[in-house]
Amino acid sequence: MTQPMHGSEGRGRRLARAVAVLTGLLGVGELIRWGNRWYVSTQYPDDATYSATLEVGAHQALVTALVLLLVAAGAAVIGWRLRVTRAR
Repeated sequence: MTQPMHGSEGRGRRLARAVAVLTGLLGVGELIRWGNRWYVSTQYPDDATYSATLEVGAHQALVTALVLLLVAAGAAVIGWRLRVTRAR
């Protein structure tokens, strides 16, 4: 049977969970933005300048999404480790 959480361990776990959920949702939003910008850039093949501008924005959104999802994964691992440590 697990013991109730006390003090900073419970707060740390809650904080890690909140960070993981928030950054995960933001990362998914950035992936949607990336897909949208990439798709729109393919609709304007005649205007190379406009298409390139959209592609730059798409790649920035993709990099931002990957960073946010890595932060979310890291926060989830930290929260899991705090839970496992507390259960021992």
